Amino acid sequence: MRKINIKKEEQRVFRSDDLHHYEEYDLKDQGYLEVWTRNLKGQQQRYFFKPFFHESPRHAITVFEIAEYLKKIKCVKVKQYLSRSPDIVFEVNKKKYAIEVETGTILKRNKDQIYGKIANLKYYYNRNWFFVVTDRNLVKSYKRFGKTYSKRNVLKKIDKIIVHTAWL
Repeated sequence: MRKINIKKEEQRVFRSDDLHHYEEYDLKDQGYLEVWTRNLKGQQQRYFFKPFFHESPRHAITVFEIAEYLKKIKCVKVKQYLSRSPDIVFEVNKKKYAIEVETGTILKRNKDQIYGKIANLKYYYNRNWFFVVTDRNLVKSYKRFGKTYSKRNVLKKIDKIIVHTAWL
């Protein structure tokens, strides 16, 4: 039986379709939680998620899905962050874009934190950033802070950015 070796900068999300059943058991033994949620295309999907601090499975899985999509595009460099930086930063033709994934928790609990994030995003990325909300009902609430997309339409936005930036 093959064991999954996870490096120090461990992968915190695995798509169940990419795993054998014995790898799933191994991940569960290593503290990963089995989570069912909708992917970016709106289809129900099973994932294995390793909690980090107060991060929700929905947030981690959305970041994972967007980053995986970006990594498949050859002309794009992608970085993921866990700290105060945006969740995802990608670069196309030497132009950087930031994506901040939001579940709505901060909006309910600590609005000052949102203003801090926005100031940071504007300072480092000017207008090249946007929010992705995990619940489409939150789009209206976040739109007043900046460009906002639901997880179902973010891939179209990314494609537009890449096509537009690739021709510059």
